[in-house]
Amino acid sequence: GRVPLDEAALLGCAALTGVGAVLFAARMAAGASALVVGAGGVGLFAVQGALIAGAEVVVAADPVAERRQQALALGATHAGHPDEIETLVREVAPDGVDYAFDAVGSAATAVIALALTRSHGTVVLVGIPPVGTRLDLDPALFLRREKWLTGTMYGSEDPAVALPILLDHVAAGRLVLRPLLGRSFALDDVNAAVAHSLAGAPGRAIVRPGVSSPT
Repeated sequence: GRVPLDEAALLGCAALTGVGAVLFAARMAAGASALVVGAGGVGLFAVQGALIAGAEVVVAADPVAERRQQALALGATHAGHPDEIETLVREVAPDGVDYAFDAVGSAATAVIALALTRSHGTVVLVGIPPVGTRLDLDPALFLRREKWLTGTMYGSEDPAVALPILLDHVAAGRLVLRPLLGRSFALDDVNAAVAHSLAGAPGRAIVRPGVSSPT
């Protein structure tokens, strides 16, 4: 069936980036364990991407309880506050996870992802950090433990190739969009929409051209 336009809007960026980080950048193997740091719009799509890839363990880390609950509702097997995530990961994957995705975009969250990935594991930087951000890395992580660190932009795949794949997953019920929609705004309220998103409100705000604000 047809995908409603408000849901389809999520495919163009958040879904393509989050799911693509798993399927196209990491090329996650079935049966793997995964950590997603940051359960915002992109992170929640990375959670779904891991499940589509066949991950057996999916851990989501986020400081906001509502986002952790949403990650669990979407299929994450575990969710925890970043301050507690190391203990949680060590319980479910004592040697570290096979794949970790930093959907936040900060030096601190990248370090968490690297620290909790097993030897030979893969870390994908998904969130875009502020200009000038630098990582202080221990070379031993890459020499003695042979970890892989990479990044992704827009899901690491041509949208003309990726979008039909995502639509197939939507049609099959493997990828859900509606729960990740946030509040709708008229175009002349776009500044309020931006402020709403910056305040950390759940879901992606939708701006509707041609719709006027209530008077």
